[in-house]
Amino acid sequence: MKSIYKLIFFCCFLTSAKLVSQQTVMYTQYGFNKAGINPAAAGTEINQGLFYAFGVNRPWSGIDNSPKQNFINLSYTIRPPRSYRHWQNVGIYLETDRGGVIGNDNLYFNYTFHLLLRKTTLASFGVYAGARYFKRRLGGVVDQNDPAVINSSGSVYTFPDIIPGFRLSDKKYFLDIALKQITIYKLQDFKGRRLGGPSLLQPSIYFDYGRKIVLSDFLLMMPSIAVNAPLLGPPLIDYNVMFYYANTLGFGVGMRNISSASAVFQFRFFKKITVGFAYTYPVGNIRYAAKNSYELMIGVIPIGMNTKVVGKHSIAKCPVLNY
Repeated sequence: MKSIYKLIFFCCFLTSAKLVSQQTVMYTQYGFNKAGINPAAAGTEINQGLFYAFGVNRPWSGIDNSPKQNFINLSYTIRPPRSYRHWQNVGIYLETDRGGVIGNDNLYFNYTFHLLLRKTTLASFGVYAGARYFKRRLGGVVDQNDPAVINSSGSVYTFPDIIPGFRLSDKKYFLDIALKQITIYKLQDFKGRRLGGPSLLQPSIYFDYGRKIVLSDFLLMMPSIAVNAPLLGPPLIDYNVMFYYANTLGFGVGMRNISSASAVFQFRFFKKITVGFAYTYPVGNIRYAAKNSYELMIGVIPIGMNTKVVGKHSIAKCPVLNY
């Protein structure tokens, strides 16, 4: 039965179906990996200096050839010697996606400019510029003498992949917009070599919005929504509610397209390092074949953990640039 599933997937690939592995990755903990999703979110804290985060995402764990996604995000905030109204960030982002019949490796360099509009309102403009390497997988599933296989390349490089982004944030909310796959359209390189049939990469828009609500001197609630919408096709929509206690513990729940539910737990240690874990369970019929999906991230404090809870009984603190 598994071989039949593989054959169906491969045939869809050869007839230019739009496979998930070709499109952009969506993370349950999008607030943790905010700079990986939107380049404008890199370096929003002026005093941060070096930022790093890495993680793994394992949807449908336990099924052969299920998706396997990994990322590494490194960046450095360039603080100006005098002015605090603007600053810059540069960095690198690497991501791999393995699943189905196509895998891809992505490498991007980012530049971000931050402008303080008002005392607590920050406008950020960023761009990722890089390349993607797509490779055919599961080659042993079908006859290698098939003309459809012979006439296609085993791998292609596509570039330049430009991802512009914008972010607006302050101490009470954040809003992200990023455009993806707008400069590369086909699984085809400049020499005309292509991967399978004339497969297309869907341009997509990423949007998220979150609100920070102080419940007490120690407890912060942060509801948010994230949308990853291709130009053609249904969007992925994540709903998430996180609670952060004493700037040390984070816990919450989420839902994706009313098809899966998630539980998220985050723990801060060594002052600035956080570990985040998300477990997702499908609520549709796919739960009979693929019950377990999990996501693990480690990095510098994400949104929520870097927000100081200030209630009506809190002792006043000196003003700091902390977004």
